[in-house]
Amino acid sequence: MDEKNKEPRTLPQANEGQALPQDFRAVIMYGMSNQEALAVMKAIKAISSSMKDTAFAMTTKTNITWPLGQLIAELSAEHRMMKKWTETQREKPE
Repeated sequence: MDEKNKEPRTLPQANEGQALPQDFRAVIMYGMSNQEALAVMKAIKAISSSMKDTAFAMTTKTNITWPLGQLIAELSAEHRMMKKWTETQREKPE
């Protein structure tokens, strides 16, 4: 269930034969503290400019049971939404 709406949440499906985005990069972390996860994110983004648009996620009680393709599809959708939101925030007049 979606915590805010209290309704079942529909997740993007990465079904057999459905292509995942080819230009999407993601790092999924498990068992790390917040401090360790931040260090991993900083280190990966420092590798090269091509890594700056990488999406990062920690496993949760909910997503740990998902098939990997489903998790990647969800991360890709969230990453696209966050990029759009960030762009609209930059374009807002102050």
